Amino acid sequence: MFRKQIVALGLALMTMSLGACKKDEEVNSILATVDSFTTELLRRIEMAANPSAGVDDAQKYLDSRRPDIAARMNTLKALRGDQVSDETKQKMKASLVDDASRVGSLQIKYVSRSMSDPAFKVKLDNLVKDYQVLLAN
Repeated sequence: MFRKQIVALGLALMTMSLGACKKDEEVNSILATVDSFTTELLRRIEMAANPSAGVDDAQKYLDSRRPDIAARMNTLKALRGDQVSDETKQKMKASLVDDASRVGSLQIKYVSRSMSDPAFKVKLDNLVKDYQVLLAN
């Protein structure tokens, strides 16, 4: 009887750990998508001949991807703590903070342009705010 309970407990633990692994894979996939999205957003600004036009292009890109990224972020937020490994939790936190920092650093990178061009500053601030809201909500 006791042996059957140990076997049943072992199977239950294995099933739970397999479930966590499946969520870890899903989280890693979502993080890769968000990171790729962030990299493309930044590329559209940094590779543009005119930073103002680049911000416009990046805003259009963000708006076009908003539903997909929002859905993925909602999936992350819906996870319970026991559904992913501690390592994946740390990776998730680090990855999202890094992505948000990369976008936020645009305000520092273009501070002189923002000071001389108030319209550019408004567009850039809106882009950064929209991105941060997208990751936070």
